[in-house]
Amino acid sequence: MPLKKNQSIYFKKATQELVESKIDLHFSRTKRVDDCGGYFCPETKSLSVATWNKDWFSIFAHEYNHFLQWKTQTKLWSSVESIDFFDNYPSRYLLSTQLMEQECDKMLFMDIKKFNIEGMKNHVAESNSYHLSYVNMVENKKFIEKAPYRYKEIVDLCPNDRFFNIKELRNPDAKIYKLINKLCFVA
Repeated sequence: MPLKKNQSIYFKKATQELVESKIDLHFSRTKRVDDCGGYFCPETKSLSVATWNKDWFSIFAHEYNHFLQWKTQTKLWSSVESIDFFDNYPSRYLLSTQLMEQECDKMLFMDIKKFNIEGMKNHVAESNSYHLSYVNMVENKKFIEKAPYRYKEIVDLCPNDRFFNIKELRNPDAKIYKLINKLCFVA
């Protein structure tokens, strides 16, 4: 899928910074890479994205912001960097992981506004749905099969004008929680 004008400008800036920082870029012509749409790995200094995933650009932008968190060693990134959350989904690291993800998406939101990036008008609501899904992942002890932001009925229940507060992250709305369990954990 071709990028729109400002998406292209952002992509060029981001890839240039990643290359200059000696980060290996892997763009796979698949729908998933290692069971997800993409990821940044500080150990291997690599960023991977499945470009046949319809959301590949927003996944790339999100993972690029994880790189920026790592590069600048934000407090939230540093607090969870040594935890392999997806190994056994420890509940004691749930909130810190959600807040690290939220920080990443807040950074991306600032970029969306700064670069006027097209196609991301629901970024906050979609991010909120993803942050809440971590509660479901901890309780199900597995990664989601499908991202909650792919479902309009989930995204519509999340605010798009603000990010969830800590209370909302800890205690998700029951309707959203049930929808994520119903829709996001089936292949």
